[in-house]
Amino acid sequence: MEMQPGQMAYDRASTVFSPDGRLFQVEYALQAIQMGGTAVAVTYEGGIVFVAYRNLPVSTLAEAGSIEKSFAIDAGLGCVTAGLIADSRVLVEFLRLEAQRHRITFGEVAPYPLLAHALGGHLQQFTQFGGTRPFAVSLLLGGFSGRTPGLVELDPSGATIGWKAYAIGRNRRAVADYLEEKIPAERTEETAFKLAVQAVAEGSPSPFPPEALDVAILEPETELRRLPPVEVARRVQGMPFIGVPDRTKNQK
Repeated sequence: MEMQPGQMAYDRASTVFSPDGRLFQVEYALQAIQMGGTAVAVTYEGGIVFVAYRNLPVSTLAEAGSIEKSFAIDAGLGCVTAGLIADSRVLVEFLRLEAQRHRITFGEVAPYPLLAHALGGHLQQFTQFGGTRPFAVSLLLGGFSGRTPGLVELDPSGATIGWKAYAIGRNRRAVADYLEEKIPAERTEETAFKLAVQAVAEGSPSPFPPEALDVAILEPETELRRLPPVEVARRVQGMPFIGVPDRTKNQK
């Protein structure tokens, strides 16, 4: 992000507006998210596919599967995140607690728009008070109205927007444009999966190995199902942007 003249006087705290009405700390958080991997969610008839690119550790001792970008919230509720992983875990715990409070109080799964607005309010509070910083995380929260899938995007400002399919993280605008151009009117799980993987490839370094993908599928009344690496590798076999990992490239 290029520094503008006079900007330094207004970017010391998230509570100070610049003369042109900008909150620079929120913009910095959005910039931090751009440094993370691309994450995509695509709805289809009966479910939602989440696909996220994760930066693999250079060391061969590391477990790639320990880097999680998709999270279960409750039955029929899940999300994918982009940005700081530590921040994302805090927000996921917030969603899980809100979902459990709703279930205990009303005896039902929390509606995903309700959870989205609760989290949006929580995020927005961190732009109002001194001594805090915005969360450097964007989320795509998925759920169902009956059996109809839906997505809500949340960013550090606390804004909530509903989508049929969308992207967050690195090169999100280019990836979102790709989704808008390629998405078919009717989608099965297979077509949604292929579209999501291809969209992630649009915003990620290429080629990349199958284990760089965190893939999960959400269906009504069931917990988010994360696909094991073997199944992901089978599904993406033959795609031109899938390559062989080179873990020794940066080693000395």
